[in-house]
Amino acid sequence: MAKTLTTQQTDTAQDEAKKQRKKQDKREAKLMLEIEEARRNVQRAEQKFSKAQSNLEVSQSRLRELEEGLAQIRNGHAEQPEPSVGTAPAGQSHEQLEETRVPDQGESSEDKEAVEELHQSPLPPVEGRSDILNNNE
Repeated sequence: MAKTLTTQQTDTAQDEAKKQRKKQDKREAKLMLEIEEARRNVQRAEQKFSKAQSNLEVSQSRLRELEEGLAQIRNGHAEQPEPSVGTAPAGQSHEQLEETRVPDQGESSEDKEAVEELHQSPLPPVEGRSDILNNNE
């Protein structure tokens, strides 16, 4: 009987060890699945980061281009001579002339009065002018 008791004890000990290994294998498999999922998440995040970084670079270069264009426009206005009031282009309105005109420091009051009078006078009608095309033509 002693032999059966010891074999039963060894069988139960082996069963316990087997159960423990089985539990450990399940935990290991579960962790491996979690690790694979985490790796996929990291790859997705890296792809999103890369795409966002390229979008950022494109946006920054577009911003630089626009700022350079604005600077060129501003520098172009400062360098261009101011057109005289009598020889304004036909497409330029009265308001545009007022905006582009920069008064000289040494203007006399007579000049200012003449300019103000010109600004206050109405523009001639477009009909009958040969230098401006009509919409029907």
